[in-house]
Amino acid sequence: MNRKKQIEPAIRARIDELLEASGKKFSSGDLKGSLDIALQAWDLIPASKADWDYYPQSLSAGFVQDFADLGDKDNVFKWSQIMAEMYDDPDHKDHLVLMTEGEAMYKLGNTDRAYYVFGRIYEIYGQKGFAGDQTAYLEFYRKEKAARGE
Repeated sequence: MNRKKQIEPAIRARIDELLEASGKKFSSGDLKGSLDIALQAWDLIPASKADWDYYPQSLSAGFVQDFADLGDKDNVFKWSQIMAEMYDDPDHKDHLVLMTEGEAMYKLGNTDRAYYVFGRIYEIYGQKGFAGDQTAYLEFYRKEKAARGE
């Protein structure tokens, strides 16, 4: 596996400053303001974003969760696709990518998409793909599967 490149230190420092400010907004309860600042950090990542280590993966996964918390279905879908690209997961097999999307879709009430994504996790990882709090999603998947007669 090829290692991804590191973003140059000056840009990393500016990204970190923005993420610190974003974190403060988040801690004060301003999720929208936090997200706006984090998106500024995203914009500082050089093209092609998928070539770089850490920030593209971390930020894109966080954006999926944040947009789900805001109830923004279109951006959850958009950032789920971007997240998969940032994790070099075009076939959507990576557990973190799948679980992040599945949790977001479930939170948004998109049960069809959540069922599909949790089904992929079960298909690839079996029951072990659902640990801790994630066992609720396994239960959802099993109940939904039975209800659908599959």
